[in-house]
Amino acid sequence: MDINQGKILLAEEDLKELFGLFSSPSKHEKRQIYERDSIHYFKKIDLSQEYSLTQEKHEYALDAWRAVVSFLHLRGFCLVKEEKIVNLGWIDEDFVG
Repeated sequence: MDINQGKILLAEEDLKELFGLFSSPSKHEKRQIYERDSIHYFKKIDLSQEYSLTQEKHEYALDAWRAVVSFLHLRGFCLVKEEKIVNLGWIDEDFVG
């Protein structure tokens, strides 16, 4: 990931990691995307394959939120709203057990 002129630019590897996080709603599955020997290791993901969802929109939205927040947290980002800084460390506990 690069930041250029105030914009975040995602590399192919970043997209693979985001997809891995998005499709890993439990703490155990989240750990597996970073284990090189796991079949779920994010660098092994083929982004050209099709993916279908069979879940409620609510669960989809929660999974997407967890993926994005985890991704940003792992890279040291925080959120700022109305001059209040929000540390993203809580995401480690917020993943479904």
